[in-house]
Amino acid sequence: MERHVSGNLPGTTQHTTENLVFEKLQISYYFDVKHLPFADLFESCTSVLHIKQAMTDWLGDRARRDIRGSVHHAAHVEGDVIVQRGAVVEAGAYIEGPALICAGSVVRSHAYIRDNVIIGPRCKIGHCTEVTRTIVMSESQATHMVFIGDSVVGNHVNIGSSCVTTNLRVDRPVQEPAVDEISVNVDGHPVPTGYTKFGAVIGDHAQLPALISTSPGTLIGPRTVIYPRNQIGGVLPADSRIR
Repeated sequence: MERHVSGNLPGTTQHTTENLVFEKLQISYYFDVKHLPFADLFESCTSVLHIKQAMTDWLGDRARRDIRGSVHHAAHVEGDVIVQRGAVVEAGAYIEGPALICAGSVVRSHAYIRDNVIIGPRCKIGHCTEVTRTIVMSESQATHMVFIGDSVVGNHVNIGSSCVTTNLRVDRPVQEPAVDEISVNVDGHPVPTGYTKFGAVIGDHAQLPALISTSPGTLIGPRTVIYPRNQIGGVLPADSRIR
């Protein structure tokens, strides 16, 4: 039920408004991707809203069964999964491809990774953490009972215990598969994502506390620090401090 985002940004009508909205959606505003081993994934993207589909396409072209890292015999790895040399998958972890686990990353006991996921270099995916339809770039961690769905997580990001990136509208009866498109509200202008499930974009070096839930379509700028609270949403500029 998900739709691919078109190359032009919807939801705007005037040229100046389009420029304003586009600035808040640029990949370079949120992430440094040049050093990533999958940097070519982003070449076709003109907006952070395009990354999710680009990741799916990238994995579709490259994913295969290639286990070179350390996978415990009690872990379950199914389908087209690449585990690079130097990556570790602990006992009880479940990985269902397509997926890429990059060198230096650790997928801990009873983590659940499924359905188009890239875990970049030197990341930590912790006990009972679920990651689906998501890219985590490098040196980021979600180590304690976290849900990350339909999201883009940058470099050096910390996602605290029991955080949830809500990816589905719940302001009406919930249906599966989802049917209502998620929009991002940029400076008062709704921008359709093209998806019925869309979690969060979390910029480089952002810090999320324990027990926080992000609303669908949340954009968190780089170096943002969110202090303990229950819920956050909208577009948070770079270097924000949210109390």
